[in-house]
Amino acid sequence: MNRFGPVVFGLIFLMLSAPLSSMVSHHSNTLTDVDVRSAEGWDKDIDVPTWRIGDEWVYETKFDVAQLIAQANVSASLNTLTGDTSYTVNNTLFITTNGTQSLAYQLLIDGQFSSSTNSDPCGASLDGTSGRLDIGYTGDDLVRVRDLGVINSRFTLDVKFVPCIFGFPASFLTQNIGVITFDTSYSPAKEKYDFPIHTGDQWYMPFFSSTTVSGSSAYFDPNTFDTAGPENNSWQVTADGIPTDGTNNIQYTGCDDSFKVNEWNQTGVSSGFNWYCPAVRYNSWMRVSNAAGFTIDWLLKTYNPADSYGVTETSTPGTRNVAVDIDLQFLATLPNSEQTLTATYETSPGAIPQGNTNMQIRYEATNTLANPSTDGSGVVNYTLNVSDGIDTTPSSDDYSSNGVIVWDPVNKIIGATTVVIDLNVVAIDLVAQSDSIIVTRTRGDDTVTLNQAIGYAALPGDMLSFSIPAQNRGVLTSPATEIEVVTPDGTSIRESVPAIPSYSEQRISVNWTVPTNAPIGNQTLSFTVDPDELVTEDANRSNNAASVDVFIGRAPVAAFSYDEGKYTFDNIILNASGSFDPDLGDVDCRFELESRPGLIEVLEAPGCVSQWNWSDDGDWAIKIIVFDEELDEDIIETNVTILNRAPYMNVSMVESIDVESQVTIDATDSGDIDSISPSGQQITISWPGLNCDEGLTQPTCTFTPMGEGPLPISAMAVDDDGAVTYVNTTLEVLNIAPTVAYPELYYGGENITPDNMGVWELNEDQTALLRIIGDDTLS
Repeated sequence: MNRFGPVVFGLIFLMLSAPLSSMVSHHSNTLTDVDVRSAEGWDKDIDVPTWRIGDEWVYETKFDVAQLIAQANVSASLNTLTGDTSYTVNNTLFITTNGTQSLAYQLLIDGQFSSSTNSDPCGASLDGTSGRLDIGYTGDDLVRVRDLGVINSRFTLDVKFVPCIFGFPASFLTQNIGVITFDTSYSPAKEKYDFPIHTGDQWYMPFFSSTTVSGSSAYFDPNTFDTAGPENNSWQVTADGIPTDGTNNIQYTGCDDSFKVNEWNQTGVSSGFNWYCPAVRYNSWMRVSNAAGFTIDWLLKTYNPADSYGVTETSTPGTRNVAVDIDLQFLATLPNSEQTLTATYETSPGAIPQGNTNMQIRYEATNTLANPSTDGSGVVNYTLNVSDGIDTTPSSDDYSSNGVIVWDPVNKIIGATTVVIDLNVVAIDLVAQSDSIIVTRTRGDDTVTLNQAIGYAALPGDMLSFSIPAQNRGVLTSPATEIEVVTPDGTSIRESVPAIPSYSEQRISVNWTVPTNAPIGNQTLSFTVDPDELVTEDANRSNNAASVDVFIGRAPVAAFSYDEGKYTFDNIILNASGSFDPDLGDVDCRFELESRPGLIEVLEAPGCVSQWNWSDDGDWAIKIIVFDEELDEDIIETNVTILNRAPYMNVSMVESIDVESQVTIDATDSGDIDSISPSGQQITISWPGLNCDEGLTQPTCTFTPMGEGPLPISAMAVDDDGAVTYVNTTLEVLNIAPTVAYPELYYGGENITPDNMGVWELNEDQTALLRIIGDDTLS
């Protein structure tokens, strides 16, 4: 578990704190078709919603981390983490940032997620150890009332790993991975919505994000997750209708009129999407995706609005018992103009007025506060100067849009709407709004929504789908007319456009397949609303025509080489710097390499050169992904061959020894640095030509040399790859002097004992035997 802690927590941090390139393919058929779609005028349902203390949304939650685990360089597997997440409005409070006081909701978030399933009670595995991963999530967001901008987001993760025994979690072995709190602030507040919401709207927002991390873990330092820096994201409302990704759907059945809001980071990479559902006053589906390889989905199951009647938690929000409804005098107004705001505070059913009640009006864009009271009919009339300030989300549909709040500060009953400031307020103004075009690109089986912030781009064979708006930016309904579209190949298409309500639009969809021989460069699609100028009431014909450019490029060409003939632990230069973009753009690279069997390491290489070393020999898979400024890709998949290092062996012994004396030669200081075998089984040592007391394959050899002179010693080490290392040396076997025993004297067959002086005594003429025994080695 020592490695599991930081890996798991790193993955979870990425998933929850980071809000994500398609392969090159060709599609040859040519298709052009047209259909007409309409969008209604501005409606309170698609203006900023109001929440009530006690409102609760419950989401089915799925954390898919399979690819992230594969890229994390750990031997692990993990089921999709599942569970429910509840979002509950807990309070309303004031927050002051940069000198501006804002009314905010406190949104409490709580969830419990696990890797276990009905068929697999464990669901997680690390280096052969199975278990269950449990995550407790508690947090709170501060959300600005006037526009649902997120001021601050704080959450705590409590991660535990429960080892499994015989396929079932053993709770008594639970290991606490850590309890960590992440606190992220946004300046200004991050606006994922730009109310009122219309299909096709685009906006972007620069902001500063700062995350501080605290808590404790035995596996890593939480402070390493601290981050701070500028960001610049963009959004577009790209679809409306039933929330789906083409495969999955939500359980809640009352959100068939949702709006899909796609999000991109400043490089044009998708960060996910939200389906905003007016009926439930919040999201019906949220997805966070990241290029690191994870996806998190929150799919609405139930909605329980507070202080409401007629509620069915799985399908119907019912009606608030008491509410503040706001009507503005105009749908849009000029800068620095005045318009009358009418707020009605009443109880349902029966429209019983909340008369003579102290209210507060908040126009926070200019720090304007007023404290009127309702009359006997529960009505407040107030003249608001809208000012000329610009909001922090430049968009395609207005000069500025600023939230205004009318609320009962005692009972915390809130009403809100959006003041739209337009530079030209006229009766009828038909507009060809290029900034509201929705462009999707289909390449093979992959369909993506393109982002205006980095430009529209395609390759020959791609099919582009354009959702083209004809807008009426006037306060009156425009007569029926036509729209003419000229595709890049010169094909002219005309379609009838029915009457367009004030500040609304009608759309037609046009598909265009990029010819396979299309040259490199910009191709232009143009369109004109009311091309024959039949609508005489149109106050401004200069904005009736527009165009959008699509850059037709070529996929980059990948090239790759590496240092061949290198051994384990050598740094290998991975070189894709020869890659290029035929349309003369810059390229960057990413290497996805097999670092260990089944484990993928991802190396980002902006200069297309990186390095890596492998601890084992063999052929290792590597994928080289080369992508250009339009995020087109070329991919090379190949192998890097790494050579085995022979084992090392150090032999220790004396230089010389007397003949017929026992000697031990020691080769225990031996091994194989690139072995993958268990300890003790990395190498085999043998002693050719020697008869070792320990046997034939031991790291020491004990024997007794029986002859004098130089004795060749040979040791052989073989590693688990069959590589052999020999050590040859010589042992000098020395001669030893002969030995002579003490003389013995025998007389009459008996051994005569000398006296205390060592003298034998014999009589004259006695015959005795004097014996002296000498000894020497055989050689």
